[in-house]
Amino acid sequence: MSTSHDAAATKLTRTEFAVVRAYAQGMRPVDIANRYLLDPDDDGELTEHQAIQRILGLRDRLIQFALQHERQDIAEMFDALKGRSNTGMGRRVDALSQLERLGQGTPRMEHAVSLWFGPSLARRLHAAGIGRIADLVALANRRGAGWWRAVPRIGALSGEVVTRWLLAQKAYLRSAGGKVSLAPHIMPNSAHAARPRLQPLPLTADMAHPVPLEFMLPGRPAGGPAGHAEPLRLVRQWLAHRARSASTYQGYRRECERLLLWCAMGSRNLVGLTADDIQEYDGFLADPQPADFWQGPAGPRDRLHWRPFEGALSQPSRRAALRILRALYSFLYRQGHSERNPVADMAAPAGSPVPAAGTRASGMAAADALDAFVRWLGQPAHGARHRAAHAVALLMRRSGLRVREIAALRWSQLSMEGHATWIQIEARNPLRRRRPLDPETFAVLRTHWQDRGLGEDDIPSHCALVGPLQQPDTQRGRTKALAGALAAYSGSGLETLLRAMWGEFVRQDGGSTAGAARFTPRALVRGGRE
Repeated sequence: MSTSHDAAATKLTRTEFAVVRAYAQGMRPVDIANRYLLDPDDDGELTEHQAIQRILGLRDRLIQFALQHERQDIAEMFDALKGRSNTGMGRRVDALSQLERLGQGTPRMEHAVSLWFGPSLARRLHAAGIGRIADLVALANRRGAGWWRAVPRIGALSGEVVTRWLLAQKAYLRSAGGKVSLAPHIMPNSAHAARPRLQPLPLTADMAHPVPLEFMLPGRPAGGPAGHAEPLRLVRQWLAHRARSASTYQGYRRECERLLLWCAMGSRNLVGLTADDIQEYDGFLADPQPADFWQGPAGPRDRLHWRPFEGALSQPSRRAALRILRALYSFLYRQGHSERNPVADMAAPAGSPVPAAGTRASGMAAADALDAFVRWLGQPAHGARHRAAHAVALLMRRSGLRVREIAALRWSQLSMEGHATWIQIEARNPLRRRRPLDPETFAVLRTHWQDRGLGEDDIPSHCALVGPLQQPDTQRGRTKALAGALAAYSGSGLETLLRAMWGEFVRQDGGSTAGAARFTPRALVRGGRE
């Protein structure tokens, strides 16, 4: 007979039924216990108190067994049996005979845990909010075989007993639709070493299961013969330069392998993703489906039941994931593998909290605040300094130029082909060396040149595209003033101009946008590194 308080409740043995029957018929507890329940390790015979405690323990299991078979009447009959009594002796003996003829009960999802586990274990499960078998199955599916770590005062031994019981009853634990509720990855801790090992798998839309980065092989999706070979190589190359610490590398690797798998399952090319694709991916992170493929408890990365998610990501986790992908696409953009940074182009995730005034954009999203700032710079009532800042902001916002690149721009770098205007810049990324200049930006630049007294037909090739109208009264400023209208801004000078304009914009806006102290000019760039 098992004496474990944590063991799953089972049908009483023939001997145990005989003990309860003898007790119900009026035999002395000490005689019953010393005949049937004496343990070889006990020192001498049991006392009256010890005998009654052991018999009542069997009585409690008998009640559990009756309730498992929905025999509430029999359970109540024996619940009243507090000691030796002749009252209703015949009825109790008949009830015992009925129970003894029944087979082992089968659990159902709606059953209380107290029907199937010992009192001590059932109390601890209840204290952790696990009142039904369905709650226990949900916890095991979510946490794996280590579910017991989420339940105070339950150790590995009891967790192993319950996990084995769940596996033994797996066929009976079904959802309302008849589907087996226990996830396939559930197994006892002692069986983890026997889990099948992962094998390298190509990244294709018909993958049977996900694999971590080190087990990924190039696939051949729709859209090109190169398949996922190039994105996979580039991601690994980028990660190799991000190994500053183990935790940083693991976080970056996790987000990369999630994106690679998502692209493979949707036959997408990671390098060619757009802002709309990233928006869709952000929604996927909030609810990775199908759950059988994407979600599972944490486990060894080299075993078959590894999954990229433990569950849906919270909004802060999604924002952190997108920050990592933003850095990845900045790398791809700088190396010339991507024309834009789709994460930088993406609008703020739906439901993003609006930060308080003085920290970031308040009353509007950050991107909307920057657009409003650019529109404000272009108001007709503004002066020449505002128009210079407007030209710089448009070059950053529309053409993706950085501050230092604008400061270095000269008239000779403009080229016109038909109705299109282009800017040639020096950049490592060949895709960035030729940037478009839209008509509005060109019109604002023309006005800026007029403010500087320059005629479009006679501008020298070495003239700065954007230049100051006046110089500060410093030694350097007086030196630059000698160049007159041909003088150029420095990179820091352009940043100072934009920050000053932003501060004025915030003051006139009544404080509904970000504080000037948190504004950075590089935020104006769309598609470039931020």
